[in-house]
Amino acid sequence: MGELARRVQRTLLTVLFGQSGLGKTSILRAGIVPRLRPEGFCPVYVRIDYSAESPAPSEQIKQAIFRATEATGQWTRPGTAVEGESLWEFLHHRDDILHDAAGKTVVPLLIFDQFEEIFTLAQADDAGRKRAQQFVEDLADLVENRPPKALEARLELDDSITERFDFNRADYRILIALREDYLAHLESMKRSMPSVTQNRMRLARMNGRQALAAVMKPGGKLISQEVAEAIVRFVAGGSELPNAEVEPSLLSLICRELNNTRIAQGKSEISADLLAGSHDTILAEFYERALADQPPALRKIIEDELLTESGYRESLAEERLRRAFDAAGAAPDALATLVNRRLLRIEERLDVRRVELTHDVLGGVVRSSRALRLEREALDQAEMKLAAQRERERTTRKALVRARQIAVACAVLAVGAVISAVYGYQSAQRAQSAEANAQRVQKLAEASRGEAEKLVVYLLDDFYDELAPVGRLDAVGSLAKSAVAYYEELPAELRTPATRRNHSQALLRRGGVLLAQGATEEAGKSIDAAEMIVATLREQGDASMETAFASARARDAKGNLLTRQTDFRGALKAYREALAFLRPVLAGSAAPSPAKLLELQVLAGVGASQLRLNEKDAKQSLVTAQELARSLHALDLSNLPATESYLAVGQWLAE
Repeated sequence: MGELARRVQRTLLTVLFGQSGLGKTSILRAGIVPRLRPEGFCPVYVRIDYSAESPAPSEQIKQAIFRATEATGQWTRPGTAVEGESLWEFLHHRDDILHDAAGKTVVPLLIFDQFEEIFTLAQADDAGRKRAQQFVEDLADLVENRPPKALEARLELDDSITERFDFNRADYRILIALREDYLAHLESMKRSMPSVTQNRMRLARMNGRQALAAVMKPGGKLISQEVAEAIVRFVAGGSELPNAEVEPSLLSLICRELNNTRIAQGKSEISADLLAGSHDTILAEFYERALADQPPALRKIIEDELLTESGYRESLAEERLRRAFDAAGAAPDALATLVNRRLLRIEERLDVRRVELTHDVLGGVVRSSRALRLEREALDQAEMKLAAQRERERTTRKALVRARQIAVACAVLAVGAVISAVYGYQSAQRAQSAEANAQRVQKLAEASRGEAEKLVVYLLDDFYDELAPVGRLDAVGSLAKSAVAYYEELPAELRTPATRRNHSQALLRRGGVLLAQGATEEAGKSIDAAEMIVATLREQGDASMETAFASARARDAKGNLLTRQTDFRGALKAYREALAFLRPVLAGSAAPSPAKLLELQVLAGVGASQLRLNEKDAKQSLVTAQELARSLHALDLSNLPATESYLAVGQWLAE
């Protein structure tokens, strides 16, 4: 079944070299452009591909002529055509005539289908516009029967070329089919192609007799008279043939869909049972097939942007639609594909190329699809919210139980650490008379105190990781404040490098809590004090992995503070310095988990700062952080800090 005349109620047909015998009545009776078969003519159906990778338009036309004439007859001088020659040269070779099997002359009839695409799809890029210009120049020479300028230049140099061509030949016809709303664009060609204004005909809405002919003639043996009449009544909404008014585009769509169903079922003809259903059923199947291989996000764009809430067609600027398609992950040629499938069309309005659905008859189908999609989305969203609420409740209960356990343990350990420190100090004082014994006791006390301090730091971090996601930072802040007070009250002679590092970590944890609670100024004082402690340790020659890790944490905290103060350039510098301190810690094959988690948090900070500064490397930093989060079990919720960083990175990537 052929493609019915274009996608609007009226189609303009321009017949050039009008002595062809094609009259208005015969065209309207046929009702279709691509299946015209006038006696004595060889129809050549041409639709130009303007993409950069396709052959030149003239070569596409010549290939179409060769394909069409192979089944019709033979040229009297095969092999005369030369690659790269113009259309005028191709059709003006002397004594090269097309004859049918009976020896009668057959005239090639070039039918340019959807000619309006030269004003729409061809204007999408520079390559398309260049091809369109070449096509118009070549076609104008052929229509006006004038030798191309390049040939005239060769004739000036070599008179013998004239023997190869018949300059009086005009045994070919050209028919251009395009939508009537592009008539003004066609008029712009009359300077180079005056004949384009001659022999115009309109294809209006069909009556029942014309619609029946449009179904029967292209269908041939594929369809019976009875089924063809049923199709016409079906499209006309049940009206009998004498009173029927038929929309050509809808008739075209119904016939094509019926034929596709016939082919899919392996039937030799279109039977009445294929008409089962309704207009909406056939249109819905067409709509689903058009979008079957496209990303789901494209359906959302079409349904939300190209249709009003009440179900009427809406047009959108092509540039804006292409950006939306790109963001949805569609292929670069997605728009052209949907135009070729007759779902969308492009037209120019006030010098702006706009895209819309091909016809109002699709509005109901698209609206129904949108309603079903929105219903599914609402249901999915409700289920997600319910699941998230249940997960929050479960996590909160678990965190509160763990928090109570940790609070008790921390309190006991803190008291024990203070008692151990005081006891060790007093023991050292009492043992001054026995220096060797005192040193031994002092070392034991310091070792005990050091282990207790390590445990306090560990519990501070663990406490923070468990309670921060559920917003219970007040308990962490109280514990961090107590730990800071303990270190500040220690006598100077008890402050070993390890103790000073632990002091800095307690200050950083307290600063992090204050920053989260909005106390930026007080948080800055705590973070600066922590940085001063680790900087002093480095100046005194402490190059241990522990001090490097403490320095990295201090610079990360500084970066977080500067980010809160919107100093993104300073924050980026601090994060990069933190990464530099982390390198030796992560260099080994078995880097500690806290170091990997800190690396994740610092990388996330780097990416976020680069994003705010519009640096091109922001995406790469965030992707690297996201991959690291996955390796730290962020997705199975077994590492909540990694999960929190993964979600934050995902949000920044979305931006």
